[in-house]
Amino acid sequence: MRFTVDPTWRRPASGDIVIAGSPLRVFTLTKTGRGIAEQIEAGSDIPESAGALVEKFVDAGAVHPLPDPNSPNDTTLQRITAVIPAFVSRAEQSDQLATLVGNLSGLAEVIVVDDASPVSMPLLNARVIRRAINGGPGAARNTGLAAVTTEYVVFIDADVECDTHHVGSLAAWWLHPRTALLAPRVRTRDWFTSGHTIAAYEAVRSALDMGDAPARVRAGSRVSYVPAAMLLCSVDALRKVGGFDETLRTGEDVDMVWRLDTAGYLCRYEPGVEVHHRPRSTLREFAKQRHGYGKSAAGLADSHGSAVSPLRVSWWSAGVWASLISGLPVAAAGLSLSTIVLLARKLRFVPSAPQEAARLASLGHFHAGKHLASAITKVWWPIAVLLALFSKRARIALLAAVVIPAFGEWFTRKPNIDPLRYTAMRVLDDAAYGTGVWRGVVERRNLAPVTPDLSSWPSNAK
Repeated sequence: MRFTVDPTWRRPASGDIVIAGSPLRVFTLTKTGRGIAEQIEAGSDIPESAGALVEKFVDAGAVHPLPDPNSPNDTTLQRITAVIPAFVSRAEQSDQLATLVGNLSGLAEVIVVDDASPVSMPLLNARVIRRAINGGPGAARNTGLAAVTTEYVVFIDADVECDTHHVGSLAAWWLHPRTALLAPRVRTRDWFTSGHTIAAYEAVRSALDMGDAPARVRAGSRVSYVPAAMLLCSVDALRKVGGFDETLRTGEDVDMVWRLDTAGYLCRYEPGVEVHHRPRSTLREFAKQRHGYGKSAAGLADSHGSAVSPLRVSWWSAGVWASLISGLPVAAAGLSLSTIVLLARKLRFVPSAPQEAARLASLGHFHAGKHLASAITKVWWPIAVLLALFSKRARIALLAAVVIPAFGEWFTRKPNIDPLRYTAMRVLDDAAYGTGVWRGVVERRNLAPVTPDLSSWPSNAK
């Protein structure tokens, strides 16, 4: 097998220490392990004898497997059944569904689960299973899963644009024996000719787009979840964990991924395969979607606790930013220096430990600031607004949390709308999500979705 290193991968002085993964881990290598690391970095084939170390790297998200581009997938397609949950209420949706089904010829079977649609389904070249009562996407997927007889199932939402080639390309990444789920990158279709504000915004900041870097998917990591817009799964693994939680109308995909991970399976995000979806067509629909995503956090918290925390940073980073917001730059500088000193002691076995500690601490504080700003504008905004009514410093902090990240994203991601409209869309996005979070917190009386998680610095791995 061949692997690619994660963007976090770093081997100081090309030595026996690797710092990589999400969350970051520090690996101490033997002489043999150092040779394996060099082979991975060179893109060479890795022998089976290196399995133990490679397994640790893969498990930590430090490296990612690469498929054989010459591997045929015709036989693989005959081992995959597509399940499409569908709730059709408009003629346009019928047309999209018919197109999607037609594009999936070549798979073992296509199953469409009609989730008690209010209008009749179009004629489809697929097996249609109609539910008498609308149960939501999780229930519809479970209904389809129960009818699958193949080894693999690919769940595809009816508003996704993909075909058999996308399914086969994703299946080529099924490399690790513990793999239970693969997810492609889901991007918004470019509709820029019409100047559509929502489409232009979602093209660079879609809630379904997990970015351009591959990742192991697990709670607390860089890619902590993947949407169920398209998921290629092991039928056996899904059935062993009980499929989707039908009590969750939203967030059921996140819950299922986390349960698979807890059960010891590997869930992976592979942006090398891209599919497309259509964005919401009105601001009302857009806000309603984001509100639903936010509300799902409380339901997830009932089963997964602090995994839904809006902010996960170290105590040190929390102290640095609290000092800055409070107008205490000297205290912030002191905490930053203390962080470097303590981290250097922890990493004393790393070549150039003080420099590495300074680099890691600076990056940690920087990303903590980004996450803090996001938590303020997405989840804690009602509290921030209330404080801003009485405190000038709070007003400045809130304004900075809104404006600086928004304009930074606009400059780097270059959406096809002006910065003011982009910022307005971002504010609407975050406010709708946060309102949903607080609604779920009140309804379920669970504060986990609004409680920060102050975690530790990089852990050591042998």
